[in-house]
Amino acid sequence: MENVRYEKRGHTGLITLDKAADLNALNAAFIQEINNALDQAEQDEDVYVLILTGTGKAFIAGADIAEMYEKDRAAIMEWSALGSGLNLRLENMKIPVIAAINGYALGGGLELALACDIRLASQSVKLGLPETSLGVICGAGGTQRLPRIVGEGMAKELIFTADVIDARQALNIGLVNRIVPAEDLMDAAFQIADAIGKNGPIAIRAAKKAIAFSNVSSIEEGCHFEREVFSRLFETEDQKIGMGGFLRKEKNVTFKNR
Repeated sequence: MENVRYEKRGHTGLITLDKAADLNALNAAFIQEINNALDQAEQDEDVYVLILTGTGKAFIAGADIAEMYEKDRAAIMEWSALGSGLNLRLENMKIPVIAAINGYALGGGLELALACDIRLASQSVKLGLPETSLGVICGAGGTQRLPRIVGEGMAKELIFTADVIDARQALNIGLVNRIVPAEDLMDAAFQIADAIGKNGPIAIRAAKKAIAFSNVSSIEEGCHFEREVFSRLFETEDQKIGMGGFLRKEKNVTFKNR
């Protein structure tokens, strides 16, 4: 993969986007490279958490406008399915996904970050969905995910005005989980990944599934679904390891992912 690197550190997978010539602009070929890296992460049952980050000035500065410009309605509908499909894939991955946003995350770049479970931002980031300033709207889930994360009113303001905001503003509206100095961004991402990875991996996957269900269910349906998932965990070896360790007052336990 020429522009996307995949590596593994312990139980954490790391995908680094490195197409600096155009600030990681999303085009069809680049999206396929990202999907190939996701294949590697998904095929490794020993990966419990995934981190995505960029290099240089950009996380992803946006979609490749030159690739889109001449397309007609049918062609752009097909093209937009690539980014939308990638983001749905990220959102629906069984394991938690952390976006370590190192720089510009605009348009399609922010849409991808919105599909991740946790977003960390370096102090210098610039975030926004400026598509309306180009005479279009988001095509990869931005209008659907942003309101769920920051609320409908704030999402409308950001999308209607095409404003680009900084890290502090993003933190204030709940768009990112925390701000980190640029030089500490990856350390912070791995610290969170390690904190997640020490817990029961089956339980983490179950928690992500239950939280996702809350977006499409009533509270009654959600609570029933939660109980179903909760009860199934009592059939796992990890449940016996975790609760048994607590009862025996063991300070550290090692889960077996089964």
